[in-house]
Amino acid sequence: MQAWRIEGFRGDRPTGLSYRVTAGENQIRTLLERLCARHLTEDEVIDATFGSRNDFEITKNSGALKYGLMTVGSDYHYAASIEDSDAHRT
Repeated sequence: MQAWRIEGFRGDRPTGLSYRVTAGENQIRTLLERLCARHLTEDEVIDATFGSRNDFEITKNSGALKYGLMTVGSDYHYAASIEDSDAHRT
C-alpha cells in the first residue's frame, strides 16, 4: 500500500479538497471515480458509465517526478499522487 495525496480542482483552481490516504491503485481509481460522480446528474453518470462521456476516465501522469493519476473531467477533476519518495513508476 502507498500513501497518496488526493486533490480536487475546478478548472485550474484547487477546490480545497486535499486528503492523504493509504491505499492501493485500484482503490484510488475507485475513489477518483466516486469523487467525479458527485458533480454529475444521474443521466450523466449513466452516460459516463455506458455511453460517450469520459468523466470517469483516469490517466496516468507519466511526465511528473511522482507517479500519479488524474481524472479527465472538464470542470471538476481530481488528482492523486504517491507521496512516498520511493514511488513506483510505470
